[in-house]
Amino acid sequence: MDFEAREDKDGVRLSWSSLPKSRLQHQRNVIPMGALYTPLNNKSAVPVLDQNSIISCRSCRAVLNPYAQCNSGFWTCQICSTSNQLPALYDDQGQPVLPVNLDQEYTTVEYQTGRLAALPPIFFYVVDTIFEGDDVEGAFQQLKESLIISLSLLPENALVGFVSFGKHVKIHDLSSNDSLAYTFNGNKQYTLEQLQSSLGLISTGLSVASTKGANDSGYEQLIGSVGKRFLQPVNIAEYQLTNIIENLVADNFPHNEYNERPERATGSAINIASLLLKTILNNQHHSTGGHLMVFISGVCTLGPGKIVDRLLKEPLRSHHDIVKSQTTTIQAPSASSVAKSDMSLFKRAKLFYEQVTKILVSLGLSCDFFIGSYDQVGLYEMDEVCYKTGGSVVLCDSFSTAIFKQSFVKFFKKQETEDESTAFLDMGFNATLEVKTGVDLKIEGLIGNATPLPFNKTTPANERMISSTNIVGEGKTNCWKLCSTNPQSTYALFFEKLDSLILNTMTTIQFLFHYQHPSGEMRLRVTTIPVNIIADSDNVNRELGFDQEAAIVLVARNAINRLQPGNIKISKDSFVVKQLDQTLVDFCTRYAVYTSGIIESFRLAQTYSLFPQFLYHLRRSPFVNVFNSSPDETSYVRHIFMHEDTANSLLMIQPTLLSYDINTWGSVLDEATGETLNEPEPVLLDSLSLGSSKILLLDTFFQILIYHGGQVAEWRKAGYHEQEEYEYFKDFLEAPKREAMVVLMDRFPLPRFIDCDEGGSQARFLMAKLNPSTSYATNVNHFYGTGDRNDVFTDDVSLQLYMDHIQRIVTSKK
Repeated sequence: MDFEAREDKDGVRLSWSSLPKSRLQHQRNVIPMGALYTPLNNKSAVPVLDQNSIISCRSCRAVLNPYAQCNSGFWTCQICSTSNQLPALYDDQGQPVLPVNLDQEYTTVEYQTGRLAALPPIFFYVVDTIFEGDDVEGAFQQLKESLIISLSLLPENALVGFVSFGKHVKIHDLSSNDSLAYTFNGNKQYTLEQLQSSLGLISTGLSVASTKGANDSGYEQLIGSVGKRFLQPVNIAEYQLTNIIENLVADNFPHNEYNERPERATGSAINIASLLLKTILNNQHHSTGGHLMVFISGVCTLGPGKIVDRLLKEPLRSHHDIVKSQTTTIQAPSASSVAKSDMSLFKRAKLFYEQVTKILVSLGLSCDFFIGSYDQVGLYEMDEVCYKTGGSVVLCDSFSTAIFKQSFVKFFKKQETEDESTAFLDMGFNATLEVKTGVDLKIEGLIGNATPLPFNKTTPANERMISSTNIVGEGKTNCWKLCSTNPQSTYALFFEKLDSLILNTMTTIQFLFHYQHPSGEMRLRVTTIPVNIIADSDNVNRELGFDQEAAIVLVARNAINRLQPGNIKISKDSFVVKQLDQTLVDFCTRYAVYTSGIIESFRLAQTYSLFPQFLYHLRRSPFVNVFNSSPDETSYVRHIFMHEDTANSLLMIQPTLLSYDINTWGSVLDEATGETLNEPEPVLLDSLSLGSSKILLLDTFFQILIYHGGQVAEWRKAGYHEQEEYEYFKDFLEAPKREAMVVLMDRFPLPRFIDCDEGGSQARFLMAKLNPSTSYATNVNHFYGTGDRNDVFTDDVSLQLYMDHIQRIVTSKK
């Protein structure tokens, strides 16, 4: 089965496309039954039908699809086996025809519902104004320039608002020409009633429409005349908002720069912004979507969400502190001479951001973090806000870097159309995902950027689809809230297999994705996927239906989910690594062919052969192994992994490595044209791939690294590429840069670009990813820098030794 073709067409990858009839036999498969679903998949054109084409089952509300059985004007729902009447349809000649939904090409269909969102999408800015040292003139000014540019990238009718914060929080009035702002104490956690009272926003003043006049617009009638002071269409407020941004000044409250951190009220600003939006939107929040965009340049040291005290001698929390705090009772900071992190702040911050998350989810708004700081800012505490709301995270050293500037522009990427002036933003707003399954499957849960919703109890079939015994991630429902989605947003769904009926040869999974199109129209995208039911003894079809790439991504998401701070008992990475190792042992025991007691007899079929090396790289990855990573870095890479599709997720687990060798450069000819082919060679992510005559291009998704071997670096330093007779060497040096530019142009967030030489300090990023086939441990008599061998200095076990150990365990079993 061509798994990638199905993904291109329907946006779905299944770990198992064929399932055994019995529940017990499936439990022996080791790898869970799961689906990776990308709702806004744009790799192929999706047919769009009008609302009259939506034909639903009267019992379970599943939508008519190509796998439904039709007979004598009736169709049988494959989800609940209910018989439904087909509508009477006729062609131009008056002949009866079947609905187009039954066409085999219509496995994924998008329906126009004819309903429009009451309000345009909202883009609300929350901007940090504390910048110190060189950043005052540099990063702060460039941040303001990026914010002004972003206004031109928004749809003309998009609603915008602006909040700035430092030690205090300011809500800017967009209807005032005098740069009027309302200032709040950053050290206080405001409630909804307190905010309304402070701003004079009484409920009746908001819910009653403004006095109707010739110049009134629809949005004013919905949010009220008071609400429009803080939320206005960008085409009206652009001039005023530009002035506000240009006149922003850095928050310079006095403090000792050498002993103290500045007072920054990040949590209070996010809380006030979310409460303000809840006040303005009032009862209209179910019909809009948008983004709360937060720009952070340092750690929160004041008010709700505070994670560290002002004194620099008090360190930020580490992974060790977090794990220790979850397994022991929190005690007050001691008066010992050794400074320790106050972990009571960590727990209070997590609880505070949980409350903020609930407000934003109820509004259908996502929260995005754009972070420009050399130190941690508390993303580990805040990550639930962006994780549950589907927000984006961009993490960089400063707002003056290309990583921030280009990623921020790509955030507003538009759909590719012939007329760019009418192109919509390439994203969906305020969505819900509902999943329906056949009678032999139950939903265990979802892992991804989503929040569970109560399932619809008026449809009895929904309760039958939900597993009550096995719960994975966000479970106990078949419906989830997705505040924001884009073409890369992917969700992992896990299923429980039940015993199938004797006559069943297929079961079905249907995804119902209801979202607000950037045009403002509410749309329904329906994807229906069949799953073959095979005999328990049919090993051939079971093997053909196994997708090892989807399997490792599902296993990885489940492992990362167990490492989240809420899972106190199993939050240690060493415990999860042991579980991954046990999974591989069980996998090899189940699918390998071997003779007991003979290691050399161990064999894995090609369909299963890559899974062990994927899992080896997963257990070494920063998602599981947090050594040498800060909590913020760990939170960032995990958040990105939980968002991306199968191909990008696999790239994060096992990066790609391309090799350019000067000894073979230009030696291959194209037989058709006779021209020289200068193409890189994909090589193993292994220390054996190193060489002094090579240039290696490493893509880890987060980093693009070009590594020059020793000989190549010496020739470049000697300036050979600047001489005419060595034109081919210049082309050789430029080739990996051209390849890297292709990747950099399309990826969000923009990866960090690293250009390094053999033996240089930056080469450590490559060495950390390589399988250490050659290390100091494999040949203790080898001196570094002698001969052609390149050793990796690590105590990590190599893939070969790891697999030898796994094979020894498996073959020794009786």
